[in-house]
Amino acid sequence: MGENVQTTPVMAHAGRKLRPRAWGLALVGIVALVLSPNLVLWSTSSGYGGVDADDNWIDNGGKVLETAPVTVQVEGHVAPAALALLLLVVVVGIVLPPTLARSGHRALGDIVRYSAYLAVPVCIVVGVLVYTVWQSQVVMDQVQHEVLHPHGFPWGGVTVTTGHMTR
Repeated sequence: MGENVQTTPVMAHAGRKLRPRAWGLALVGIVALVLSPNLVLWSTSSGYGGVDADDNWIDNGGKVLETAPVTVQVEGHVAPAALALLLLVVVVGIVLPPTLARSGHRALGDIVRYSAYLAVPVCIVVGVLVYTVWQSQVVMDQVQHEVLHPHGFPWGGVTVTTGHMTR
């Protein structure tokens, strides 16, 4: 009865500490570079006229034109500034932690890398939302008011194609 029993915790910590790795950030940077030039977030087009009952070209006010009315097509792409910011976050998250670890600040390096892992989706989501809302409001308004060369978001990715209607 007077036995002395010693116990050890069942969930004892063993093995390596979970650390954020640079390859995950590098993968995000590569995917962003490969996919972004081909990603169209939104598009709109409009024709500034049409054809009347006598098969004459007319503008939106009904005035007869001698040539076909103008058409405008606008495509919104990923903003280069948003892509540059994303890549800056990735590069800092890859390069800075080893530098800090060499100078004896390994914990600070881990914080930087964790912050980079958190900042990447924030940059993507906030960038896409701000850019899409801005472009859809400003550019759509310009297209509806028959502006031939709509102005996109500053440093934004907008492709404007003008042409003429065909019958």
